[in-house]
Amino acid sequence: MRTQNLVFGCVVVGVFLYACSTDSVVGGECRSGYSERDGICAIVAASNVDHGNGTVTPVTIPTTSPSSSVDSGIPNPADIPPPPPVVVPPPVIIPPPPDPPLVCTAPLVACHGDCIPVDDDPLNCGACGRVCASNICVAGTCQGATPGDIVVIGHDMSQARTGSVQAKVLGNAVGIPTTDPIRVLSYAGGESAAVVSATRTVAAAGIGSRTIIFTPATDAALDDTDLFATYDVVLFHGAGTTPFAMGQRWATPLSRFTKAGGVLIALDRGDTDVPALVRGTGLLTLGGHTALPAATQFAVTSAYDVVGYALLSPYVAMGTSDAFTGAEAMSSDVSWVVRTADVAALPVAIHKIAR
Repeated sequence: MRTQNLVFGCVVVGVFLYACSTDSVVGGECRSGYSERDGICAIVAASNVDHGNGTVTPVTIPTTSPSSSVDSGIPNPADIPPPPPVVVPPPVIIPPPPDPPLVCTAPLVACHGDCIPVDDDPLNCGACGRVCASNICVAGTCQGATPGDIVVIGHDMSQARTGSVQAKVLGNAVGIPTTDPIRVLSYAGGESAAVVSATRTVAAAGIGSRTIIFTPATDAALDDTDLFATYDVVLFHGAGTTPFAMGQRWATPLSRFTKAGGVLIALDRGDTDVPALVRGTGLLTLGGHTALPAATQFAVTSAYDVVGYALLSPYVAMGTSDAFTGAEAMSSDVSWVVRTADVAALPVAIHKIAR
């Protein structure tokens, strides 16, 4: 009867594992090491084998280890490679197109994103941001005495480091106008394009958040007697080959420009005769210039002047520097803003009010 049950093979119930074969039956009885379970002679994994002679042998059911060559058909979790990481592409951000440049129809001018009239506005008289001290603006011109400025600087600004005291001298001078943008007529005067470009960079960095617009100047451009209507600053990088004669040629336009409130700046790095150019205009008396040794120290002697504002003293300039000889004496309108720090105290930056 029991032998008939051998055909059922192996049965797994709960945590018990049964193994059976025809070799487990001897004389119709389960042989030693097997026991009858539900009509089947089987080895019980959870039990020990009783040999009937007082000895008991634990039963061990071999299992297949992860390194076994026997394939059970069930994948080992350790052999399953992890899934590839999920890569989420970054979002594509398309910036909005820039606003088209504001184009205003005359007599309106662009001013901080709007087109405004500048013919009778004392806060924007003739240009965006030009403030009339008299609070009277007629036909784009401030009424009453409107002094301008003449500034000469004996530093090579193309060698100045941004943020240095040397650079701030130029930044203070270019920033005298209240307009935004500051419109600069830039005359190379024989200086190289590299020198002009580097100097413009220093000037632009020294005016804070305002915009500066440089327009290259030809000789003919400086003949215009109405410069103030178009520009706020005239900047000479050099004096050219015939400085005194050119100064005489431009004397009237530059005099009208400065006395209307414009700012004239002349930079002297020693390779052209800037004093002769300025002397030819008749706007400021200068005899000549003298080259200074490297590492010369400079003292700020007019700290309350607009050109000397917030300058550290003493300081040393990069590149070449010149001091001016035969300069116009100091007065209520003339300040020797920066001088050599030695006993000679020669002027290196001069500021004159044009009345």
